[in-house]
Amino acid sequence: MKTLLIFPPQWIPYQTYLSLPSLTAYLKENGIDTVQYDFNLEAYNAFFSEEYLRSLKTGLNAEFKRLDSSRSLSPLDQHYYNDLFIAGASLEKVAGGISKAKAVFHDSTSYYDPDILAQARETLNQAMAIISTAHFPTRLDLSSFEMGAYQRSYRDIKDATADNAQNPYIKLCREKLLPFVAECRPDIIGISIAGDSQLLPSLTLARQLKAANPKVHIVIGGYIVTLLGDVIARHEELFKLFFDSAVVNEGEQPLLELVKCFESGRSLSEVPNLIYFDGHIQVNPNKPSVKINSLPAPCFDGLNLGDYLSPEPVLPLLASRGCYWGKCAFCSHNEAYGWRYQKRDAVKIAEDMRVLSAKHQIDKFAFADEGLAPSLANKLSEELINRGIKASCSVNVRLELGFTPELCFKMRKAGFRVLFLGLESGCNRILEHMEKGTTKEIAAQVCRNIYRADIWNHLYVFLGFPTESAAEAGETIDFLAENRDIIRSFNIDFFSLGKGSAVSKLPEKYGVTAVIENKTADEFKLSRSYQTSCGLSSQEACEMSIHSWAELINQHPSRDIFKRLLVADLLPYVSRYSLVTDLLSAAEIPPKAAQPQDYPVNASAVPLLSKQLNSEVLNFNLVKIRQNISRKLTQSATPEKTTVVYEPVRSRLIMLTRTELAILSLCDGRRDLEQIVDALSAGYNAPRDIIEKDCRQFLRLLREMQIISFKNKPA
Repeated sequence: MKTLLIFPPQWIPYQTYLSLPSLTAYLKENGIDTVQYDFNLEAYNAFFSEEYLRSLKTGLNAEFKRLDSSRSLSPLDQHYYNDLFIAGASLEKVAGGISKAKAVFHDSTSYYDPDILAQARETLNQAMAIISTAHFPTRLDLSSFEMGAYQRSYRDIKDATADNAQNPYIKLCREKLLPFVAECRPDIIGISIAGDSQLLPSLTLARQLKAANPKVHIVIGGYIVTLLGDVIARHEELFKLFFDSAVVNEGEQPLLELVKCFESGRSLSEVPNLIYFDGHIQVNPNKPSVKINSLPAPCFDGLNLGDYLSPEPVLPLLASRGCYWGKCAFCSHNEAYGWRYQKRDAVKIAEDMRVLSAKHQIDKFAFADEGLAPSLANKLSEELINRGIKASCSVNVRLELGFTPELCFKMRKAGFRVLFLGLESGCNRILEHMEKGTTKEIAAQVCRNIYRADIWNHLYVFLGFPTESAAEAGETIDFLAENRDIIRSFNIDFFSLGKGSAVSKLPEKYGVTAVIENKTADEFKLSRSYQTSCGLSSQEACEMSIHSWAELINQHPSRDIFKRLLVADLLPYVSRYSLVTDLLSAAEIPPKAAQPQDYPVNASAVPLLSKQLNSEVLNFNLVKIRQNISRKLTQSATPEKTTVVYEPVRSRLIMLTRTELAILSLCDGRRDLEQIVDALSAGYNAPRDIIEKDCRQFLRLLREMQIISFKNKPA
């Protein structure tokens, strides 16, 4: 009996996720014929192709033409109009440069140039924006997916998974996934749903797979399925239209038992942690997880590790499952493990690393633990050092005194180069209120220990935990500012009331006076709106986090890294250098040379327009529409014929007068300034000195904006 495991979109493209390799290894060890397929990666391979992007051009142009001929534009139409214009104006540049941009991530020279990498990533972001516009109002980027009409009811899911216009994964599944499955011919298909951004794409795939393969058993599982287990158990139609069963919590044993039941013809009632339909919905009892020390090392066979957007593969590993602290009131991650904690023996972890390193010729590992305990960190570091295993690693750790200076230096020697730290708040009252089990004083000491050991530390904080005042949120900002010399990088977010967290289960205990939910309209939603007895609102916390980030980043010693790299780049970048200071020096942005305020325009100079420049006559004033959008105005837009020029590299839009348009039309790369002025003066029957003044002024503006350059006319 053959099992196919699928990892669905929409997830980051930088490295493989651990769920499929873990399940594959366990099934194969037990004699099950298993194939794993990262369809998330396959989707990116399709999206980031010149052919796919160019295929969107006709539809984008038709939609823009339709809106441009309208009698008025509603606020939503104005967003669409603006997006369509940008997509159409930038499509040629993005499509023509997409292959080169992807190649940067696979090139060991280009990738490590922060400017080149940032430009390549911007091209990918622009490609995703174009794809989003082609499926408006859907929004997808390198880590998220949202459909405009999708409000998280079952009816919404049913409609969205059949919406060809707004859902890009329907066509992609039909063209890429269904042929693969037909060739693979599995008996069971498992879909692992790790993040909220994957839920709708996963169900889109599942619906088509079930329709095309009615005899194949489709089972879903993963963290999101665990959180939504109670909701899934309320909907019979899910089992008729999308899948046959769902696994909650850890999946190794349930999936193996599911396969064995089909092989032997036994009842599915014997499969632990399973929800399935047998005339009516059945929910089987949960059983304890398989002992972590009995599990094999993850198996990455069949995955195209070289296709991920990284110059070399970074393999994920788990040293432990669950969180040994497990008390943070905002967190629901322990739900995936049934609120149980297990840690693997250091000897086995080191052996996993040795075997995988030799097999795949890699030396980078990203541990996906909720938090590596100090005791296990110590034992693993000793094991790696004693066995001479050379590797570079990243891992999450808690800010606790167990991470002593001695342990941090030992971890650095063992190859731990990046540590992610969940501080959450720089206010001791809030830390106690959220049951974080630490203080800001301890946090500062641990950051100092990690910093002095030459390990890159990255802090996560968020604002707006229930009852937190603006002044208390300010303490978190002050903590980051006052400790900038021992904090390498950080991220500021705002609180979200997540399903499965202690705050969601006991809201009154944490100062939440009302949880706003509709058990029909938004039952598949994983976060809830809420009201508190006092403190910042969610909106205020969001605005404060954005403002504080912008304020802090420009004063931070690592600002040149912040501005051009993502968290996913930290391990490859830090590992490339012997010392963190070497990385900071290499990534430093030199101060810009002073630019002259007045650009002299020689009469014999020939103006050259950027090849990417687009000029167009529009029936609506796009500049005003953009102002309406930025000010969140609700007024409609009426026709107002305007001429604009758009430069897609820096996304610059300029509204042109008739004279300025005429100047641009004469900038053909052959005429010099004197010839342009002569042509305009004759055409407008206007004094030459006035025309020349206007022409110089306009060309000077374009040169300042780097939209135009000049060459000397050949003698």
